[in-house]
Amino acid sequence: MRVRVRAVAAALLMTVAVSACSENQSSGEPGGDTGAPSVAVNFGVGVDPAYSPIYLANQENLFEQAGLDVTVTQYQEGTGGLDAILAKQGQVTASTESSLLNRATRGDIKGLAVFSQSPDFIKLVARAGIADVAGIKKYGVVPGTVNEYATNKVLDNKGISRDAVEFVNASPAEMPALLQRGDIDGYIMWEPWPSRGVANGGKVLLTSGEVGYVYNLVIGVDGAWYEANKEAAKKIVDTVGKACEQLTADPAKAGTVTEKAIKVPAAEAQSLLEGVQCQVRDFTDEDIERYQEIAQFQQDSKIVNQKADPATVMVRGVA
Repeated sequence: MRVRVRAVAAALLMTVAVSACSENQSSGEPGGDTGAPSVAVNFGVGVDPAYSPIYLANQENLFEQAGLDVTVTQYQEGTGGLDAILAKQGQVTASTESSLLNRATRGDIKGLAVFSQSPDFIKLVARAGIADVAGIKKYGVVPGTVNEYATNKVLDNKGISRDAVEFVNASPAEMPALLQRGDIDGYIMWEPWPSRGVANGGKVLLTSGEVGYVYNLVIGVDGAWYEANKEAAKKIVDTVGKACEQLTADPAKAGTVTEKAIKVPAAEAQSLLEGVQCQVRDFTDEDIERYQEIAQFQQDSKIVNQKADPATVMVRGVA
């Protein structure tokens, strides 16, 4: 196992790369491939328990068993893998549908399949002394991420104007400390950051599902790379699907692989993943309709100049 860690300016980027140096396998071996050696793939992921199926696939050599040469690179934010694709430093990533649609306006990025979803994994936490959403005047925001979209879903659901609140830009890891100091009043974020906020004296006020948002984690790819490597892309999707099947059958394993990957205690990681559905599936008509809403929000809010078209960004039929 080869591990490298590098810091990138103030972004607090953490990279842990484990390269599966695949050799050609005989057809009698699991996932064997008698063809040419597979192309090297950089698979960018975030650092939270929702990425556990990819941590599992990496740690237990499922990619290698499928005849793939995959390096898993971890970024503090799920958008890191998308940005790596835009910079031609990566080929595959996993991110929320919101982040993928945002970055798809900047370059050729496609979504291949949903692999995780939950109405409860993203939570709104407020600082001590604030009992309801109306009391939040300063929101912590990570621009261009699902956090930004979810924040606006909260405001819309509660009938609060964007002009009535202040948005404070910060990284996910900074949110709990900002909350504790009173620099922000609340933030809606994926785990483990809500739990970190609660540990600093905050209180969970609601989940994203309560304001009409069920997040999807999506396997995304460089569009040009996908056109040239459809077989490898399909194998990656199928491998993540097998990892999800293992985690569904043995939820404790999600905690174990997460602890090894990002040092979140296994019991905590397993608890945070309760209610999260880990299953690789194709996009549905309902998905595309919801993604249209997200894309329209991004344009209306001037987050992007021209919205992405989910019907062309999301490739159906791979999963």
